[in-house]
Amino acid sequence: MQRQLLLALTLGASILLASCGGGSDVTSTAPTIKTTVAVPNSATPPFSFDISYAGSGKYFLADRNNAAVDVVDTKSNTLIAQIKGGFTGVGATSDTSGPDGLVGIPGTNTIYVGDVNAVKIVDVAAQQVVGTIPISTAGHRVDEGCYDPDDNLVMFSSPGEAPPFATFISTKTQAIVAKLTFATSSGLEACVYDSKSKSFIVNNDGTPANPEGEVNVIAASSVVAGTPAVSKVFPLGTCAPTGLDLGPNNDMLVGCDPPAGKPLITLILDRTTGATLAKFPFGGVDQITYDPVSNRYFLPARHETSSGTAASSGFTPILGVVDASTRTLIDQLPVGTGVHSVAVDGASGQAYVPFQPGAAAFPNGGILVVTTH
Repeated sequence: MQRQLLLALTLGASILLASCGGGSDVTSTAPTIKTTVAVPNSATPPFSFDISYAGSGKYFLADRNNAAVDVVDTKSNTLIAQIKGGFTGVGATSDTSGPDGLVGIPGTNTIYVGDVNAVKIVDVAAQQVVGTIPISTAGHRVDEGCYDPDDNLVMFSSPGEAPPFATFISTKTQAIVAKLTFATSSGLEACVYDSKSKSFIVNNDGTPANPEGEVNVIAASSVVAGTPAVSKVFPLGTCAPTGLDLGPNNDMLVGCDPPAGKPLITLILDRTTGATLAKFPFGGVDQITYDPVSNRYFLPARHETSSGTAASSGFTPILGVVDASTRTLIDQLPVGTGVHSVAVDGASGQAYVPFQPGAAAFPNGGILVVTTH
């Protein structure tokens, strides 16, 4: 009952907000579902997808069912292409499936796509795979990644390897310039590049010192020198970190997906010191994203529960919205099963949230289009 009351209060409060903050003059309202983009998928296996990306009027989704990168036009909100090129598709586990992470290079037609054993280079204008960069031969996926425009590098994590490692690739030569092994890590998750500190920041699933998660900072200068190294470690407590993105000022939001029986939480940290700036009872997320236009973070939580405690079943999937100015959870929008991926097209004011079939209100699977403000 208290959780239902909190939901009603936060929904009402968001409608009363005068503006989105962050220097934006956009009027703030609660997000609503605008439409659903149909994508060919199935109930068996359920629609399997991973990371997504938005840019230049298009939304791109790593679609395992169709072994493709799906392309949605953000003006018409229709599926206009499925870019194929030898992607693995649905495997026995997530670690043996692909495509996975997507990293777009702004101002170009290039997207780097993680797949099993490799990173593939996609020309979105030509709608084809134009190159493959071998990463491993172990049969595990190359997962989430991020882009450093200062040094023309992309970083991709390989969480299923033993031990996990990160690969750094030049966007000029398409060659691997360095690898960093995380010898004691149980896995790697999302990363971002921080132009303020000239560093890569990555979520580490766990180490002996911090078994339920930490954030690692890697100076880009060490990567350029060919000797990448972790320069800072921020313990996260009981988090099991997943999603990560930078917000305004010196903030970064860390999404958590803790094990059953632990409180569901989301953290906002100072990305220089690791100090906790905010913590609120919402979680069970994977990819999250910050939208500078609305000055909001968007968190699709497939493992959220009505009790606020992590569980192994009985989920109530929610799209959470966090106001970056006040560092508070301001909205919770019910969404479809399995939501764990999100990208925002700021120009159109739309967030894209793929979901699996199965829920009564969202039965068929597809991509929800949600207004951002």
